[in-house]
Amino acid sequence: MPPIQSTRLQATRKKFIEAGGHTTQSFGFGRIIGQIYALLYLHPSPMCLDDIASELGVSKASVSISIRQLEAWSAVKRIWVKGDRRDFYEAETNFNNLLRNGLLEMVRKKLATAGNQLQLAEASIQDALSESDGDGHEELKIIAERVRQAKQFHSRINALLTNPIVDHLL
Repeated sequence: MPPIQSTRLQATRKKFIEAGGHTTQSFGFGRIIGQIYALLYLHPSPMCLDDIASELGVSKASVSISIRQLEAWSAVKRIWVKGDRRDFYEAETNFNNLLRNGLLEMVRKKLATAGNQLQLAEASIQDALSESDGDGHEELKIIAERVRQAKQFHSRINALLTNPIVDHLL
């Protein structure tokens, strides 16, 4: 029978990993992404894909895909382990770095893409307005106003997220 402390520690560790999964899932990302990050965050040494997959009871392919996403967000780092050809990973434990270099940067890129799409939509609507002679003109004006409002909101959010003070605070 395992010691009580070990059993409690394992149960707490499992809850933390599940909470990580639920958190990323609630933000619209895969559950495995959060579980992997939480597992690596708690693990005292880097882990390879096989060990992560085994620990979480998921496929190595799922782990590989999720690890790539976590790397893109700067949430995990690939670590070289002497004498082993496999890739090992460890979690970024500094949440300021994770937010500043990973998640915030990702949101900024998505916001830039959304801004480009709004520009294209606005140009298309303006062309349609200039060509319309009355049939559907009122509907186009409503759409144009809504796109204008979306652009204003986009502009405010962009100003907030690209403000140097945000980077300084992180």
